[in-house]
Amino acid sequence: MTWLAVQIEIDAARVEAVEAALLAIGALSIELSDAGDEAILEPAPGDTPLWRRIRLNALFEPTVDKIPIQLALASATAPGPLPPNSFGLVENEDWVARLRDELQPLRFGRDLWICPPGKPCPEPTGTVITMEPGLAFGTGTHQTTALCLDWLADRPVENRDVLDYGCGSGILSIASLALGARRVAAVDIDPQAVRATRANAGRNSGNERLAVVLPDELGHGQSFDILLANLLSGTLIDLAPALRDHCHAGTTVALSGILTKQADSVTAAFGEWVDFDPPTRRDDWVLLTGIVT
Repeated sequence: MTWLAVQIEIDAARVEAVEAALLAIGALSIELSDAGDEAILEPAPGDTPLWRRIRLNALFEPTVDKIPIQLALASATAPGPLPPNSFGLVENEDWVARLRDELQPLRFGRDLWICPPGKPCPEPTGTVITMEPGLAFGTGTHQTTALCLDWLADRPVENRDVLDYGCGSGILSIASLALGARRVAAVDIDPQAVRATRANAGRNSGNERLAVVLPDELGHGQSFDILLANLLSGTLIDLAPALRDHCHAGTTVALSGILTKQADSVTAAFGEWVDFDPPTRRDDWVLLTGIVT
C-alpha cells in the first residue's frame, strides 16, 4: 500500500504541538529523527531527550488533502513562518522482516555466535544463542555490547555465578548461560526489559538457571563471581556502592557503556575496590575490566 508522507524540520520546543496537530487531522504514525548532527549519548534514567533540531515524518492515508495538513503545520508552528516541509508517497514495507533478512550471524571471541532466528550458525561446533532483532542493544551490533560479548566469550564462565545489571534485551545473561554459568541474575529498572529478557531466554536453553528481576527484588548482599554492567557512565558511577554490595573478593567486573572521555571518572568511582586492567577500546567506547580486591 502507498502512504502520503509529510516531512518538516522544527525546533524541539514545537514537537509536541506539531505532533498533536497532525494526529488531530488523521496522522497514522509519526517518527522523529535528528535534523542535524547531534548525538544524544547519555540521557538520565527515565528521560526521553530530543535533539535541538528535529526532522518529523508523518504518514497519512494517500487520499488525504495536503492543504489541511499545511494549515495544521502553520498553526502549530506559529508565530513565525511555516518551516520547510515536503510531501511524498512511500510504499508500505515490513521493516522488521527486512531487518531480520539483513541481519547475519555474528561471532564474538573464539566461538560465541549470536544468530537471528532462522539463520544457521556458520560454525557447527560454536556456542550459539538466538536473539530476535528489533530490541535496543539486542543483537550484539552496538560497540558497547560487542565489547562485552568479546570479553565474555573468552572468560572462564562455566560454573560461575553471574550478575547482569542493566540487562536490556538479556543478551549478556543468555550468553553467560550458553557459556556454562551456574546461575545468572538479570536485573533492570525497566519492566519492558525484564519482559524482553524473559522472552529472549525462552528461545535459548538454561532458563532454570536464570532469574530476571527488578533491582529491589535482588537479594541484599547476594554476591556473584562475575559482574556485567553495560550501562551509561553516569549510571555506573551512581550505582557503584550498590554494585559493590553484590561482589566478593575476586569477583571479575566488566563495565561498559562508557565513552573514552568518561573512563577516568568511572575508574575513580570503582577504583577503591576494583583493580582495573588496561581498558579495551572500540571506536569511541571503552570496556573497563578488573578484579575486586
